[in-house]
Amino acid sequence: CAYLLHAAASKAGVEPWADANLPVQNGLVAWLDASVQPAAGEKLAQPAVADMSPLDKWLDGSGAKHDFAQPDTAMRPRLRLWNKTAFVRFNGRGAVMRAEAPGLELHDATVFIVAAPQSNEGGFRGFFATHAKDKNDFTSGINIDLGYAPSNQFDAINVEGTGFGGQQNLRTAKSEFSHFHRICLASTPGANGVQLFVDGQAEGSRERKPGVLKADQLFVGARFIADFGGVGSYFDGDIAEVLVYDRVLNADERKTVDDYLAAKYGGVGKLPPKVETPGERRLAQLKNPPALQIFVPGFSVRELPVQLTNINNVQYRDDGALVALAYDGNVYLLRDKDGDGLEEDVTEFWKNDGQIRSPIGMALTPPGYKLGRGVFVPSKSKLSLIVDKDGDDKADEEIIVAKGWKESFHQVDALGVDVDPRDQSIYFGLGTWNFANGYQVNDKGVAEYKLSDEHGTIMHVSPDFKSRETVCTGIRFPVSLRFNKDGDLFCTDQEGATWLPNGNPFDELLHIQKGRHYGFPPRHPRHLPNVIDEPSVFDYRPQHQSTCGMNFNDPTIDGTTFGPEWWQHDALVTGYSRAKLWRTKLTHTETGYIGQTQLLGTANMLLVDACVAPGGSLVVAAHSGGPDWGSGPSGMGKLYKVTYEKAANEAIPSLVWAESPREVRIAFDRPVDPKPLARLATRASIDGGEFVAAGDRFESLRPGYAVVQRQMNLPRFGVDVQNVQLTPDERTLILTTAPHRSAVGYSITLPGARPQAEAPGKQPPALPQQPDIDLGYDLSGVEATWTPENGDPIKVWLPHLDLEVARAFTVASAEHDKFWK
Repeated sequence: CAYLLHAAASKAGVEPWADANLPVQNGLVAWLDASVQPAAGEKLAQPAVADMSPLDKWLDGSGAKHDFAQPDTAMRPRLRLWNKTAFVRFNGRGAVMRAEAPGLELHDATVFIVAAPQSNEGGFRGFFATHAKDKNDFTSGINIDLGYAPSNQFDAINVEGTGFGGQQNLRTAKSEFSHFHRICLASTPGANGVQLFVDGQAEGSRERKPGVLKADQLFVGARFIADFGGVGSYFDGDIAEVLVYDRVLNADERKTVDDYLAAKYGGVGKLPPKVETPGERRLAQLKNPPALQIFVPGFSVRELPVQLTNINNVQYRDDGALVALAYDGNVYLLRDKDGDGLEEDVTEFWKNDGQIRSPIGMALTPPGYKLGRGVFVPSKSKLSLIVDKDGDDKADEEIIVAKGWKESFHQVDALGVDVDPRDQSIYFGLGTWNFANGYQVNDKGVAEYKLSDEHGTIMHVSPDFKSRETVCTGIRFPVSLRFNKDGDLFCTDQEGATWLPNGNPFDELLHIQKGRHYGFPPRHPRHLPNVIDEPSVFDYRPQHQSTCGMNFNDPTIDGTTFGPEWWQHDALVTGYSRAKLWRTKLTHTETGYIGQTQLLGTANMLLVDACVAPGGSLVVAAHSGGPDWGSGPSGMGKLYKVTYEKAANEAIPSLVWAESPREVRIAFDRPVDPKPLARLATRASIDGGEFVAAGDRFESLRPGYAVVQRQMNLPRFGVDVQNVQLTPDERTLILTTAPHRSAVGYSITLPGARPQAEAPGKQPPALPQQPDIDLGYDLSGVEATWTPENGDPIKVWLPHLDLEVARAFTVASAEHDKFWK
């Protein structure tokens, strides 16, 4: 790739150890040459380097002393000495080098880079960048990267900077990965002032307006985007040489430099594939993940044999019919008439003829409801009751329950609804007026947001629909509202910090209480000083999960719940943009609810809702399309039924914790079959990293935000599993490991540790599942010691300081059962 750097070059000339064959040295301000690093280090009395050595410093040969460094051992690229060629290998997962050059500027520039991308996962993977301190590279300096979209070949070079902002691909040809290419960029103000050359051939150009390219910091192997956390968009590939001039070379000069580089690298051929080293583990994503993978044993997955457009909400009536609200506003009733456990019969309960726009959220009328059997549906500009008054399973009327607020300019405004089981009053949500400008700051800098606004609230409507009031404020988009068994109201709310700093940093589960403010927009010294931001019960991490559907795992009409008994009353939550299914256990304390969450599974479609079904099952609604919005009202969706095969008597993991720095324990709710242990001892694996979670390899959907790319780019590392054994009661699996050295997220994979769950009888065959158990944990918790009057002290790990919370969160763990006794 080509780079540009700061203007003031050293007058001392190039370093004595630099390659004397470089034909043009005038104006050179930075020169990174991997081939001379061993010699340079020897002259400077630095330790000798070998192939695959971590590179802590890449010395600048220009004479300007702009050495690039990486003090963090986990983020160092590696120097390759291969087949008489030297280059620096960047892993695309955090390896980067940086030079400090405060006050340096470029007006005109020519940059050469000899690089071989190994892959392009999208998200602006950066060869090189400069920027003004704490400012974005693309507005204050320059960035040269592989563009936004992922690709399986080298077909994009995006170049941006001061005076030429906005992504634009200047590549016009296509090349293979893993081969060196000579990239040259010339930059000067003018109509075609930015010109790209690859392997000596002119390619694209773009206009550059007047401006100075700042270079307080320079990066090789990444970009700097202050708006999204700083360093990110890491490059996966090899860089052999970088030359930066503070002027535009003429055509003859450019050709002589290109000829010099071609002579050095033209005959290298295909470079070797990446070799993983400790600290550089790459996420091995599955090419064809299951439609819906459940991470624990004992469950089967089947697709309902129906053809419906995208379904937003599902819920079972008291007569056993499955009610499905479609994104296009139609409402369907699904029944299992052939007795195979899957609903295949579809009838239309309500035909939407344009009355309802963007319906998201649904609540069923209680049994014996005075107005008839129906569904409450929030949509754009209103809350409706779609009701069947004559009992023929066809809705007769739309009754307007609430309306009259100013329509949001978003696609949605009213969303999320539930009926209070105590008095049959209705609660629904009104989304924020402007998710990108939460304070509604006008062009004079004055915030127009008011706590008295109905937007961004949870509303309460009286049972007779004659009055409504605001329950709470500070809500962003409350997609789902539900009462739990104790009559407390909860909602899912969505991440907003991408558009408003500190405005819902993560997707949330909220306990709704009257008079509270829930943080969107957050307290602000000038715009919103008189609120206290109520914390969430649980944050679903990392960012951009898009929590949507939620239902509590309460008994259905046949008295069953989903999964084992110790899952009863837990919240079952779906994540749309990254296709996740969670189980969140809630326990109440004097200071509010505390949540503990297990990631149950991941799908290859967008998961929008899930509800408990009779027979110990869960119906999951999935949209087609990609993040964030899917294929919309006209797209085709799918419905899945996840069934707990109780008769299989599979042991289900109930808890995972780090017992010590070198020991991880997994509790099961019943004795474990010891037969697979011989395989696990050599095949069990643990990954660690800031954003590592269970079953990451199954995640096939991710929104294209830069912060998500940063999550994927950060380093992962392995924790060696040295031994696996069972406790004598066969209830706890003990993994002896290498030391855990970082307080980050960890995931365990137990390969082949579960059979394919199948139900007896008439049910169709289940969809395939990977035969693995996938679990997540971190290093949180406390060590507790119980000293009885007679006997030895008993030590145990607990997940929380509050003993009642700890007791609730350690259910079905034999070790903890003994402790509590």
